[in-house]
Amino acid sequence: MTDRWPELCVAMATRHGVSADGFDALAPPIAVFDWDDTCIHGDISHEALELLEHEDPQGRVAHYRAACEADLYGAYRELVHTLVAGRTHDEVRDLAERALARGRERGTLALRPRMHHLVSTLQAQGWWVRVVTASPAPLVQPLARRYGIPPEHVLGIRSAEARGRYLPELIEPVPIGPGKVDTLLAHTHRPPMFTTGDSWSDHPLMDKSRYVLLHHRGDAALLREARQRGWWIAGEDA
Repeated sequence: MTDRWPELCVAMATRHGVSADGFDALAPPIAVFDWDDTCIHGDISHEALELLEHEDPQGRVAHYRAACEADLYGAYRELVHTLVAGRTHDEVRDLAERALARGRERGTLALRPRMHHLVSTLQAQGWWVRVVTASPAPLVQPLARRYGIPPEHVLGIRSAEARGRYLPELIEPVPIGPGKVDTLLAHTHRPPMFTTGDSWSDHPLMDKSRYVLLHHRGDAALLREARQRGWWIAGEDA
């Protein structure tokens, strides 16, 4: 693993920050952060599903795992409906807070101070920091606030709404795989300079970035590409 990644990222932030020649405050460099298993240890959507099943056992977790074997992306879209559809924004926010609390107690979720520090450093240097995540936006937003990231900068999966409640209908583009690039460009109209993520779902954004930090979680092929392309690499304890 690249033990020096924190200092390398800080140097990058400064090199292209507010004091850099040609810095444009109206079009600053963009940093993209995946959320689950990147900004935090664990997955807030999975944790929320576990919580719902704990409170009201219906076989949700087993059904989701079986669906993933058949169609991973399709299963994840269905997961979003399970977590969000029929609920208000405040109810989803409450679900996120309860899932975070339970995950911390179980040791399956944890905030990552070094990622929080990196976000703060980039923001102080004038970068645009955006979270692009395959988790529902309203589920991630209350957690991202802890890192100083406002809700409108969390580009997660969005569900249509009617009468104050979310519907089982996703709004395009959906930020999964190539959809992460589409989601970012629809928001910023420019590609990122820096991306950090942990999986092939983040790869389309990594591929468009000048700087990349991979959070390695055991994918040998992704690790091999990271080494070949000179990406920075962080271990699970990052």
